[in-house]
Order: sequence, then structure tokens, then C-alpha cells
Amino acid sequence: MTVYVFASLQPKPEHHEDVALALKSLVSATRTEPGNTGYDLFNAGDGDKGFYLIESYKDIASFEAHKASQHYRDYREKAGEWLQELPNVKVLYPLDVLSVHKT
Repeated sequence: MTVYVFASLQPKPEHHEDVALALKSLVSATRTEPGNTGYDLFNAGDGDKGFYLIESYKDIASFEAHKASQHYRDYREKAGEWLQELPNVKVLYPLDVLSVHKT
């Protein structure tokens, strides 16, 4: 069953660009993972300086593999000090979803 993840990250103001660059690198690497079916980065556009990820994986094992990947661990190690608080991550299971991601 497809697993979706919604993550919000609030960078410290002085590290906004650092987080942006690190997230863009993470996005590129994650999109190549075998079980990843979508990994999109957003900002709110209303003055909110946070970043938002909407992710999808073919199953929970693929999501767990993502969290174990070297590029994810490298990102977490780098970005930990750059964030105001721990990322808010929600793992979601579809009830009624029109998917626009690759399969």
C-alpha cells in the first residue's frame, strides 16, 4: 500500500538558505530511490519561511529504507542545528487519493 508523508521544517532565519540547499540535494537523491514515487518540496509563499515536503513511497518498507539511506542521514546530521525545532512529520495512508506521481 502506498505511504504518504507530509513534513514541515522551520529553519532558523540565519540558516534559511543552508536548509534550502540541503533540501534540494535531498530531493534529488531521494527521487532516485527504488521505492520512492514522489518527493516534492514546497514553501508557503505567504511570508512563512518554512519548507514542506510531500513524499510518497510504494510501501512502508520503502519509507523505512529512505530513512536509512546515507543521503537522508547526511541531511539530518547537517540540518539538525539549522532548524528551530524538530521537523513535524506525519505518515499518512490513503483513503481516497488521485495520484499524480509516478508509479
